[in-house]
Amino acid sequence: MKFIIFIPVLLISFMLKAQENSAQFQIPQAPIPVEVMVGAKSTMYQMTVDKRFAPGSRFKFFNLINYEVDDNEFTPDSYIIQTLGYYEFAKGFDAGVGGNLKAFGGFKPIVSVQYTNFSREMGIVIQPVYEVHKDGEFSTLVMFEWHPAGEKNIQPYFKVQALTAWASKHSFSYHNWRLGAQYKIFRFGPALNVEYIGPSANSVVNWGCFAGVVIN
Repeated sequence: MKFIIFIPVLLISFMLKAQENSAQFQIPQAPIPVEVMVGAKSTMYQMTVDKRFAPGSRFKFFNLINYEVDDNEFTPDSYIIQTLGYYEFAKGFDAGVGGNLKAFGGFKPIVSVQYTNFSREMGIVIQPVYEVHKDGEFSTLVMFEWHPAGEKNIQPYFKVQALTAWASKHSFSYHNWRLGAQYKIFRFGPALNVEYIGPSANSVVNWGCFAGVVIN
């Protein structure tokens, strides 16, 4: 089954938890969300890491893994792995360098700035990225999630994630929506992914459901 391809990556995700320091950080750390979305047209795995190197450090590590398996066996898998090292030059504002690896573009070095704001109930990431390459793209990633904290065992959960990427023409854009519930560290509910591909922005809509875990 195609879904089995996600199992090794999920194991790596949980290994990160075991390596975390139990000390209290001076500056709040963002949790690590790990998610699988199963849709009518494809299955997608995603993990996002945004962590400081040490308590109170201005140096941060960002990593996004997005892997999508199409239900059509003749369609190649799509993935992006984006890794950046950031320096926080002002509260919530970072500048960094790194690289990304794409299924349909190979490896390219990148430079980026980002704004992040994480609290107990919400998280925001705004991340413009430029690929330093003659055929490089400029993209902007935006993530917002809301999960109220309270005494109830089950709380509502909402997330929207969007990206648009351009070179001389439009390359790729998407917006992904999640509206469900959170029980302790587990999240689940209905999901919608919409993609816009190529200069003509042909759209692909994928309905389904998602399940995830939050590694604090």
